[in-house]
Amino acid sequence: MPTKKHYPVQRTISVAQAPGPAANIAIAKVGNLLSQVNHRLYRESRTYECSVTIDGNVADATTVDVYALADTWYLKGALKLAKMAWDESNAEEIAMNNGHVARWNDFRINDGVSGAASLQAVQFARSTLNPLQITDGEFQLSLVVDQAGTGRNFGLGAASASTYAIFEEYDNQPGTSADPEIPSTGPYSGLLPNLEVQAAEAISDRGNLPPYRQDAYGSAIWVKVGTLHLASGRQRLSTGNFVAPLGMIVLSGVGTIGDAADMQINVRSGDYKGVMSHSMLE
Repeated sequence: MPTKKHYPVQRTISVAQAPGPAANIAIAKVGNLLSQVNHRLYRESRTYECSVTIDGNVADATTVDVYALADTWYLKGALKLAKMAWDESNAEEIAMNNGHVARWNDFRINDGVSGAASLQAVQFARSTLNPLQITDGEFQLSLVVDQAGTGRNFGLGAASASTYAIFEEYDNQPGTSADPEIPSTGPYSGLLPNLEVQAAEAISDRGNLPPYRQDAYGSAIWVKVGTLHLASGRQRLSTGNFVAPLGMIVLSGVGTIGDAADMQINVRSGDYKGVMSHSMLE
């Protein structure tokens, strides 16, 4: 049996906040980090399977809560609708440019997490092994211009004058009526028995409301993956593997770690440029 060819890719990435006052909440965007350390584009509109680890040398009593987006059909549908809106809004401009877009153009949206710092990739110098933060790379949000001439992006948070809220826009799609009209007779009246109105009402009424919130998805879009902690007598240093839609991971409680390279994100091996990842736009 032939040996599988090795695919060179860096899947373990140290991360830290930028030097200076540290925020207690920070967000890692796995696609961005992979792009920076591997010098190739890893797209945002994908799930990434990964784990988060803290080193055993962080301060005693450190506690870090790890969150990822809920991997739901609703998120995927909202993202696909937003991408379709971007495509349609820019179709004429792309056509005028002979179908050309920027080489590394990617559909990117705002994470919507208030007050979160960005986690930077950290590598280590070839001679001294001193930590060096990688800040190169362009990761601008995707832009559309509305009919009033205002530039707007897309985001996971609340809508604003400059941002379309993708969940709210997806909520605005037509839904199924909870009170459909019940006819007094069915087809082929006079040939087939007439409808029993009480039975028809029961069929239409019992189950006419979904087993979830009908009019909107709501704002609870993140799930807690787990809590990492280091304390006397107990510790948990790794989350184990989980799915991170859009590659977005929020870490709460990282203020004491700051710019120290004491956290790592490890992405599972797979078939998408060497990592385990699936498109959310298909």
